[in-house]
Amino acid sequence: MRAIDVHVHPSTRGLDIHACSYFRRDLSEVPQTAEGFADLYLKQDVKALLIGWHPSTVNEGTHNSNEHVIDLVSNYPNSFAGVLASLDTNATDLQAVARYAEELVRNPKVVGFKFHPPDQGFYPSDKKFYHIWEVLEAGGKPAMFHVGFTVLGANTEGGSGIGLDYGRPIHLDTLARDFPRMKILAAHPGWPWVEEAIGVITHKKNVFVDTSGYLAEQLPEVFQKTIGSRLQDKALFGTDFPYVDLPKALASFDKMGFKDAVKEKLLSGNARNLFGLKADGSL
Repeated sequence: MRAIDVHVHPSTRGLDIHACSYFRRDLSEVPQTAEGFADLYLKQDVKALLIGWHPSTVNEGTHNSNEHVIDLVSNYPNSFAGVLASLDTNATDLQAVARYAEELVRNPKVVGFKFHPPDQGFYPSDKKFYHIWEVLEAGGKPAMFHVGFTVLGANTEGGSGIGLDYGRPIHLDTLARDFPRMKILAAHPGWPWVEEAIGVITHKKNVFVDTSGYLAEQLPEVFQKTIGSRLQDKALFGTDFPYVDLPKALASFDKMGFKDAVKEKLLSGNARNLFGLKADGSL
């Protein structure tokens, strides 16, 4: 197995055309059938973790869902290693959301959870969500939180109502302090708060980070240096597929000159440890 991609949106549903344009992705290169999607990862010898969250900016077509990505993992186990499930933080009854989280925690195909605070409009450190975080902490399933800039609503009037402040990495510091046994994964380097993100990840043992949203050579320089040294045990390879091309992302990592032992950790070892996957990336 070449790598584990911990940050993958299914290209079968919820494809954000605006985000594709931002990343200059040619839609003809993006597989939009389940078979084509799975085949891409199989051919690259990469296992993917699939995200069940659906962006608020995509209103056309069938929405992405936890059920959809669970089905993909069930049908294509050689390509997809597990699911990062989504929860509705805007629901009126958050106790019901916590009960649903308990159900998902018991599902062996759900290896973690994914949240997008800027798009979902919430602060991870808000105590009204603490009962949900208690469930995730008790279940031992890592929680991924988007940090930093988002292409959702970028260059639109008022950012389409999306506020970047919800994605400040410092909010994960409070969460990690209050839930020391909760495994927290920051999605993306956190630009324009990269040093803030590095500070939180360095200080809190239970906070990790992925490399998604960038080719490796495009990562902020201080982030590149840090994941190759001090944070080599806490950084995980991620693409943000389909917005970042998988083959290009892999080729980019090959050019970075990381020591072999460090590269193995970044591409797969750290993901196996964090999500409890087997040596071949399977559940």
